[in-house]
Amino acid sequence: MDRHLFQFEYLPNEILIEIFQNLDIHDLFQAFYNLNFRFNKLLHSVNNLSFTISKTNYSDFKLCDFSMHQISSLIIISEIYVDLQRFPHIRCLVLLTPTFSMIQQLNTQSFRSLEHLSINFPTPSFPYTLSGIINKIFSNQFPQLESCYLPKTEAIFKSNIWSQTLTLRKLIVGKLNILVYKAILTSCPNLYFFKFIKSKSNENLPSSEPHMNLKRMIIESPLWSSGNLSDVNSYLSYVPNLEQLSIYHAEFGANTNEYLTYDWLSSSITTYLPSLRCFNYYFEMYYFGLSNTLNIENNLRQIREDFQKVHNDKYQSRLIITQRF
Repeated sequence: MDRHLFQFEYLPNEILIEIFQNLDIHDLFQAFYNLNFRFNKLLHSVNNLSFTISKTNYSDFKLCDFSMHQISSLIIISEIYVDLQRFPHIRCLVLLTPTFSMIQQLNTQSFRSLEHLSINFPTPSFPYTLSGIINKIFSNQFPQLESCYLPKTEAIFKSNIWSQTLTLRKLIVGKLNILVYKAILTSCPNLYFFKFIKSKSNENLPSSEPHMNLKRMIIESPLWSSGNLSDVNSYLSYVPNLEQLSIYHAEFGANTNEYLTYDWLSSSITTYLPSLRCFNYYFEMYYFGLSNTLNIENNLRQIREDFQKVHNDKYQSRLIITQRF
């Protein structure tokens, strides 16, 4: 058998291009550029490349100037300044620990081709507001946006400039109340996946049409809003076609007695979610130095049994209890 069949440089152009598109452009050009004329030509013809910029490779940033138009995915993982206008065809933008200047660029510049946006800070407490970016998202100023991940955003407030974002399908945000939740559903009629942190609201709820396309939802409830999630009905009542629901709920170990008569949302699911196929309840228990945990352990055994009884194999259901000492 011809040994050339097993050598990398003899692979067809189509396979080489497929390989190149799965490598970061910084590593790609260091490994293959100037090996031969064929590889150089292929490298300059490939589009949809990914580029990860960090403090370690920032000094080599100018080496890739000639290929900026080929980059469609940009990942910036350090507090460094990058001029986003140098990437005219950017479709995926991931910012980890972004600087104020990066936030300002997203607020003021146009990114008409952007399909995925992810902004993640190391902690929820950060000095930059994302309100301008959020308003752009829900007023269709990123007209190609399909997925958006803003997991540590401050509490979101609705703006009068919100319109409709028809392309958005996946959304992860931080805290929002029921009013903003409904406003987001109205602004994003084709939303398929939605994850958020539930916060309380004492305002009156205006009437609105249910959202018919949401299929998967994750609701988080922070520890300091403990309780048995009695207000979750308001959220579930607007998504009748939901198929997968996950609840993340933190509680103090000393409060487990309150859950011995809880129906674990079974009545809510029966009433509001006739299409549900999968339900996961993540119950995180904090002990905070409690020395006598025997009563809590007994309660948790009873809670597990009750959970299985109330859901009774109507759909796939799981109770996942995590204990934090």
